[in-house]
Amino acid sequence: MRIVIIADSIDTQNAGIHVYTRNMIKFLEKLSGHEIFCIRLKNGSDIRFKNDVFVPGIIPFIKKDPFRIFFSIPHAIQKLIPDIVIEPAHFGPFNLPRKIKRITIIHDLTPIMFPHWHNKYSRILQKIFLPSILKRASLVITNSNNTTKDLIEEYPDTKGKSFRIYPGVDPFFRLSESDFCEQKEPFFLTIGTIEPRKNLITLLKAYQQFRENSNLNYKLVICGGKGWKSDIFYRELEEHPYRKDIDFKGYVDKKVLKRLYSSTTAFIYPSLYEGFGFPVLEALSCGAPCIISNTSSLPEVGGQTAIYFDPQKPEDLASRLIELTSSNKLVNDLSLKGLRQSARFSWENFARELEMFLLELK
Repeated sequence: MRIVIIADSIDTQNAGIHVYTRNMIKFLEKLSGHEIFCIRLKNGSDIRFKNDVFVPGIIPFIKKDPFRIFFSIPHAIQKLIPDIVIEPAHFGPFNLPRKIKRITIIHDLTPIMFPHWHNKYSRILQKIFLPSILKRASLVITNSNNTTKDLIEEYPDTKGKSFRIYPGVDPFFRLSESDFCEQKEPFFLTIGTIEPRKNLITLLKAYQQFRENSNLNYKLVICGGKGWKSDIFYRELEEHPYRKDIDFKGYVDKKVLKRLYSSTTAFIYPSLYEGFGFPVLEALSCGAPCIISNTSSLPEVGGQTAIYFDPQKPEDLASRLIELTSSNKLVNDLSLKGLRQSARFSWENFARELEMFLLELK
């Protein structure tokens, strides 16, 4: 089977969709009997696949070059004569003959359900094009039951061709039970792009309440690149009464992140909505006790191994922090349970499930 994957996110992102696309390609390539071609934006990345096809942009300084999306990429795809085309970033594929099967992957519907979390350009593009993308798709893959539910509620015509396949954890982050660090360091950790959906203002408030109601001087470590509508976060950070104990690291590489995951007393994920939640899965696989929002898909990832809180209530998160830091046994129990929970999510399983759908489409 000849499969084309539109892999722009490999070259343009470094967060969730990048991780998803990179591992999807890596593990599909391990399956025998398929030719995988990857449409790429830039030549020069350290990440390379067996059959990279570079399609450069035509219009400079535009993130979504319309000429490239609607003409250059379809032209390159048709020359490859594929059986199936996969778009991992849910914007496409476009302008292909009907005989070529199309798979669109939906990670979340935040531009549609929560437009105020996104910039105007993104909202308009999604609202205009997503209905036709979904209509033309032969198959729609989602990454959680919650995303499938949201998709069918917003676009009822996708019922019957929308299916959930859980992603896996990056093997780089997977620790065995004999490897994880039992002696945790006195700090809390969070990671995510600095944007409203990640709900970091609630975290800052909860951290203040924890410090005011506990005699423990735990630090707070925040990792993440700057996103949209983030000015209020930076202002609240600088004005925080415990600013000297908050280590804002910005974007960090995988090696640093793995060390932080494996040594933190608690990984905190206060997000208001997630299509899946890769950071939670990474933290679990490194033996980090997790305190996460009780919303959207996050309970699917955390299962029975995380502590949950209402992301609208800083006091709820603060009380969970006090609860966890009061019991070394609870910390160690959550660490071991998290390792076992994360083992349920593997890219090998993802690739095999996806292959079954691909074979049915052919």
